[in-house]
Amino acid sequence: MPSREHWDTRIGRRIRLRDLHVLLTVVQRGSMAKAAQQLSITQPAVSKSIADLEHALGVRLLDRGPQGIEPTAYGSAFVQRGLSVFDELRQGVGEIEFMSDPRVGEVRVGCPETLAATLLPAVVEQLGDQYPGIKLHVI
Repeated sequence: MPSREHWDTRIGRRIRLRDLHVLLTVVQRGSMAKAAQQLSITQPAVSKSIADLEHALGVRLLDRGPQGIEPTAYGSAFVQRGLSVFDELRQGVGEIEFMSDPRVGEVRVGCPETLAATLLPAVVEQLGDQYPGIKLHVI
């Protein structure tokens, strides 16, 4: 198992969020050209980001074939963790928005269908009018 020192000196300082974002986009789009277009960067910049990640990790992350690009087993594992990283970052930004502006945030409400169909629409409408930055989730 890699030590903490290994992480700090070999991997932690060499993996950039931008490169991870590029990898996720390549896998999502199935092509470096399509990812470059979506990200508004050049295809060589996409290739360099992927190469930098592969070099830092010491494994090949993508297989290039006639059907496009597919993640290797290593790539699939890294993509899954990468999705978690960006989900956590989105949640962190949401928390900051909530903390900095009490009119922004998320509210989750659990209620029976009878209330959701009768009473809740009026409450949701009033809440939306008063606090347009709040996202409401009804369960």
